Amino acid sequence: MSVLEVTSELYNEAEFCSTDKGNGNSISKFTFVYPNRRDAATNGIQPVLTNGLDKQNGHSVAESSSKASSVNDPEEEVEEEGSCLEEESLDWQYDENLCGEEEDDYNESGDECCTAALQKKLKQPPIKLDKDGDVVLERRRKGAIEIEHRKSTRLDAVGLQIWRGALLLGDYIMHNERKFKNSHILELGSGVGLTSIVASMYAREVICTDIDIEGLLDLLRDNVDRNAHLSNPHCRVQVSELDFKVSYQDYPRDLKNKLQDVQYVIAADVIYDDDITEAFVRTMVSLLLELPKLKAIYIALEKRYVFTLEDMDSVAPCYDYFLRYFEKRNSRFGVNRWKLINVCIDFPRYFDYDKVKDLVLLKVCHARK
Repeated sequence: MSVLEVTSELYNEAEFCSTDKGNGNSISKFTFVYPNRRDAATNGIQPVLTNGLDKQNGHSVAESSSKASSVNDPEEEVEEEGSCLEEESLDWQYDENLCGEEEDDYNESGDECCTAALQKKLKQPPIKLDKDGDVVLERRRKGAIEIEHRKSTRLDAVGLQIWRGALLLGDYIMHNERKFKNSHILELGSGVGLTSIVASMYAREVICTDIDIEGLLDLLRDNVDRNAHLSNPHCRVQVSELDFKVSYQDYPRDLKNKLQDVQYVIAADVIYDDDITEAFVRTMVSLLLELPKLKAIYIALEKRYVFTLEDMDSVAPCYDYFLRYFEKRNSRFGVNRWKLINVCIDFPRYFDYDKVKDLVLLKVCHARK
């Protein structure tokens, strides 16, 4: 009986500098450009496409993102510091074309979607010329994250690979660096650790978690150590085992203690199997109930479409199942305790990958009374 092997689409769309380690693993360099904050507008609002690989490559992120219409949420409020107008609650008709402002923004009007309309209002920075009258081109500071990973695995070991959602979530963290600065972050399903390493560049503490399959946790620790030079020198990065199928009550006491300061939970590419999806949602619910300082959970994923005779259409069954199961758990007592928000992904791309339109970034947080 043949074993199903899966391979991340990421490996076919970008030329990563990879070295074969000889043990079935590869070490790849994932290059990025650091955010440039000098072009930021007043009040902390950052215009889209003022930095990152997209401007550098001469094209817009919006070209690979679906167009969104403006929706107001009068109850959205400023939390701390923000940089992108981006979020709107998903209703349970699954209308994913809505995009409004994020709670953490400084936008006071609340009338624009994402930052496309906002850009028109912002004064563009003056063009700098040298003494000969030539345009001075600013060179972006670059970096690279070295990750040891597999390029093909069984379905139950996909955490050993790198998927697009990890890079999308990395972009989001870098673009909202002030939000995550000095914060305490938990990553669920960290895999080989790329997104946790990005988070460690800004956070005070990052707890990387996953199941220990085929030496995954040791590989995760090695990747964290390999990229320690990129981390905030004050950041503490820890690796712990956390299985979605284990209830919060059965977590080790030391892990429970570590989680008490967590403010943000992040997860990338964990929606691909219905059983794991159910366990992941139950884990989310437990963390929302048990962690006193938790502000939000961010989930990055790629909707994978298949054509079914039942629907006579192309559908994304794993994504749709996640939405249905989350709503089932959310409304089990007759009231929605949490809200699921579709985050607009029209922010700069700092990593080198294809930001396809089927990428999704979701935010889960407590519903306001």
